[in-house]
Amino acid sequence: MFRSVPAHRSLPFAVVAALAALFVTDPAGATESVDQAMAGADGLRADVEIDPTAYVFAGYSLHAGIGGGRWRVDLGAFAMDPPEALVGNDDFDVSFNGYGAKLQYFLFEDQLGGFVGVDAGVAYATVSATDSDLAQRDTQLMTGVNFGWRFGLPASFYATTWLGLGYAFGADDVTLGGKRFEPQRFTVFPAIHLGYQLR
Repeated sequence: MFRSVPAHRSLPFAVVAALAALFVTDPAGATESVDQAMAGADGLRADVEIDPTAYVFAGYSLHAGIGGGRWRVDLGAFAMDPPEALVGNDDFDVSFNGYGAKLQYFLFEDQLGGFVGVDAGVAYATVSATDSDLAQRDTQLMTGVNFGWRFGLPASFYATTWLGLGYAFGADDVTLGGKRFEPQRFTVFPAIHLGYQLR
């Protein structure tokens, strides 16, 4: 059973919607504004992207990337309320939100093709008992590595498939109503991001 995402956690979705509306209603003006803002930054590239899966699971995922040549820095905000089948424990619901950064290096071509990277972030996990109102919030420091492939699409759009391998520091066991939840400290996270190359 999904729990609704609080309004303040839906802000990134509103930002994405506003950017999309700007490009749909006045693509020439939007592109010109971006080009003007980045004038003088020769060789600098910028992009925005989302993870559609997060929105399916009552959350959000918004990322902004900037870099030059084969290097890219990604700053992102995310939230997700996965179903019980993915949590792996019928006695608990788990939702989380947080922020993170990635440093990625493209192996074959500037900002396209295969890449490898490292990442770090902070996640705030809320563990709730399914049979009561008991809940506990846990702060975790996430670190890991990632690798994947970025596919170029028409009109400056792209799709990125990637896999992250990470470890959560501070992922403590949670006991609610006499039942214990053991979080996964090692994570394997596959994802597909959809993005737009601003420059």
